[in-house]
Amino acid sequence: MPRLALLFALMLMPALLTACTTVPPDQRAAACQATDWSSYGYNDGLLGVPAKDRAGKFADCAKLGHPANVAAYQAGRTRGLAEYCTVENGYDVGRAGRPYHTVCPPQLAQSFLQGYGRGRKERPVEGYPTFGYGLGFGYYPFWFGSRYHYYHHGHPGS
Repeated sequence: MPRLALLFALMLMPALLTACTTVPPDQRAAACQATDWSSYGYNDGLLGVPAKDRAGKFADCAKLGHPANVAAYQAGRTRGLAEYCTVENGYDVGRAGRPYHTVCPPQLAQSFLQGYGRGRKERPVEGYPTFGYGLGFGYYPFWFGSRYHYYHHGHPGS
């Protein structure tokens, strides 16, 4: 359970850091200056975030006079991708129906994709809730009368 809480916190961090459009420039500059670029890259790698998604943040920080430490970001991202690009995580990502953004390096991509494909195949089929009576898709819902009545199709009970 602590791992789930950590993952949730890590997922929120990039969203909070990239929501800079309504933050005044002086606060954005302070955030750029205070950013631990290695940890930021690690979180992105751990979550499978494409590096190109951070180009705007890098440009914004450079424009504000506090350029990103791209080397530290890339080193952290490489560490995060080593944990993201595993068979087990590929399975979890595929089973959850999340997209794969081709972020794994070639030496790790094959194992990730093996798990991802298996997870996609075992993904539960999602459908509309029926409560056992069709919820109006060809049947009257149970709260509108007899639970087996059909409508408009010439079936028995119409």
